Amino acid sequence: MSNARPDPAHADAGISIVETLVALFVFALAAVALISMQAQSVETYSRVETRALGAIVIENAVIDVMADRASISLGVREGKTELAGRSWRWKLDVLSTGDPESVRIEAAAFLGEEAAPAAQLSAFRLTGSTP
Repeated sequence: MSNARPDPAHADAGISIVETLVALFVFALAAVALISMQAQSVETYSRVETRALGAIVIENAVIDVMADRASISLGVREGKTELAGRSWRWKLDVLSTGDPESVRIEAAAFLGEEAAPAAQLSAFRLTGSTP
């Protein structure tokens, strides 16, 4: 009869199926976390891009009002423009400051038909013509 004991030198050779499954599970968790992080990064980039483009839209609208040498009247002005292949709406609300020589301009830019503004800006302007 032969003695069927395992050779102690080869007893720890290789890895078991359980160890392999645990390692695979750890790598799968890491992959899911990386994919989730990438999706969140893309979403954040999209929001930042929209906010930056909205800021350009309202800055352009405010610059047009500021550069106009005519006296500015109180009230709301609205318009539409195209920027970066997107349709934008802007709204300027010219408000009294209590000082007859200046007005406050509240501006907002909206992407398409969205109700929430993508960007907002406040500015002040003298009411008379500028030198």
